[in-house]
Amino acid sequence: MKIASRRTPFGDRLCFAEVIPRQLIDIQGAFVRRAERDGLHRDDALARSRLAVAGDLRGLLQADPQLTAVRDLFDWTLGQADTGVLDEDCLWSDVPELLGPPVGTPHTVWCQLANYPRRRLAPGEEPSPRGLQGCLKAPGALAGPYDNLRHPMISEQVDPEMELAVVIGPRSRFLTTDNALRAVAGYIGFCDVGSRDVSQQDNNRMDRGKGFDSYGICGPWFVTADEIPDPHTLRIRQWVNGEVRQDGSTAEMFHTIPQQLAWLTAALTLAPGDVLSTGTPAGHGSVRPGDVVRGEIEKLGVVENQVVLDD
Repeated sequence: MKIASRRTPFGDRLCFAEVIPRQLIDIQGAFVRRAERDGLHRDDALARSRLAVAGDLRGLLQADPQLTAVRDLFDWTLGQADTGVLDEDCLWSDVPELLGPPVGTPHTVWCQLANYPRRRLAPGEEPSPRGLQGCLKAPGALAGPYDNLRHPMISEQVDPEMELAVVIGPRSRFLTTDNALRAVAGYIGFCDVGSRDVSQQDNNRMDRGKGFDSYGICGPWFVTADEIPDPHTLRIRQWVNGEVRQDGSTAEMFHTIPQQLAWLTAALTLAPGDVLSTGTPAGHGSVRPGDVVRGEIEKLGVVENQVVLDD
């Protein structure tokens, strides 16, 4: 199941993606339509939908970390996709530029650092893992999958890194490597951007350098964990102006997702909808205004962003 966030004149709307070509199915709209088909008056169906279906992913996961009711509604929409029941009241056009970050505004966004080899290893060469480390990213840095990447005037080293990110389902503390994946509701593609020169100016603190507006590009949608049986076998690629910068695999991680979650939740409580970005393969580098950055993770879709001067 894939869930997107569509910007509309009525605010951001959660939608099922990749069910009907070039269309997104409004989740609350589909709830209303099913309730009407079951005999409920439209006004009552509308009122019930606002209570039953939260308007953002964090709210959906807070109410039901397993997304059981949403899965049931998704199954119903699959059966109605070709029947005409899902009319214009339930559908939005799939315009890439109108997609927002599918995770909305999480409480916590954590970015793992130094979790892949810094360079491509020669055949037979053994990697040199570093210890677990990372930093918080400001939730306000999150941007949609086709939003502009805003290049700050105060930085000369804007570095986008394509990463696999985990979205938390149930509230979690003291996870272990044995149970950590059960806390994962799903995954998103995540372009973690940083300004290395700003971090150096800030005594090597990452907070400001990682926290500029648009420095957390995510999407194009949230993909539930059942569609990704093994998150450690996914290809990650990034292009700048059509030239390949990164071409790696999540199999290269020094520390697996369960290891990262166990380490992180020894200190932090992760809430429903929180995000852990798991690090990036080698090959990334700085970009300039006018560049076009495209990132793709196998089974998770594509993000593509024009770099513009933030003035």
